Amino acid sequence: MAKKFEKKYRKILCNILENGLFRNDRTGVGSFSLFNVSLKVNIEKHFPIITGRKIFPKVFNTEFEWFIKGETNIKRLQDNKVTIWDAWADKNGDLGPVYGHQLRNWNSNGIDQLDNVIQSINSNPDSRRHIVSLWNVEQLHQMALPPCYLYFQFFVRKDKLDMFVVQRSGDMLLGVPYDMCLFARILMHVAKLTGKTPSNLEVQIIDAHIYQNQIEAVFDYLDTKVYSLPKYFVDADGFIKIPKYKHGPIITAPVAV
Repeated sequence: MAKKFEKKYRKILCNILENGLFRNDRTGVGSFSLFNVSLKVNIEKHFPIITGRKIFPKVFNTEFEWFIKGETNIKRLQDNKVTIWDAWADKNGDLGPVYGHQLRNWNSNGIDQLDNVIQSINSNPDSRRHIVSLWNVEQLHQMALPPCYLYFQFFVRKDKLDMFVVQRSGDMLLGVPYDMCLFARILMHVAKLTGKTPSNLEVQIIDAHIYQNQIEAVFDYLDTKVYSLPKYFVDADGFIKIPKYKHGPIITAPVAV
């Protein structure tokens, strides 16, 4: 059962390769896309990390800290040798009011959506308004890149907490595997602060795509072996540790900017 998540992910990749619609895009690279796909996984015992190729926990652990602290400069990422945002930052390392800013200081108005959703879960668990929205039309023009993941909604089931994510755009090879790890970490964080057990994570990706210059790498990945999802723990510093993470080779591909 622990392999079900990655098998679904691979099925989506194959479906894009076989049935994806070719689309020109802002990067000029071109991509093959499917409309509205979903990934669902239970994270109570296993961490949703891809095993057919190596994923680096330092990347999503650092991005989580960067996001949750509301930072919009890439210094923390660079200090940890995480380069995922380098191509979009200005010469000072700034990205504008992107993800973390909208989470902790919505529209630069001091609205802390993270604190608000935690208070909402604690005070009214049956509410249908446990929502974080990162798509702020008033500040989109100030962002180096508009948010790809733009909506979180939490659902309380007695002592368990589920999270639903809407992602407008998903780079299925390079981005989504790390996004899933990041979302799991966010769910764990909110669950800890509300006294719940992090449980079901479901992500809806509206435009799921593979860029033309990544197709060879996708085939390389699809030829690798899939292992069972590993167990994990959170250390004293709040970082995900996966001591028995079995994985395939490092597979690289160019990022479409």
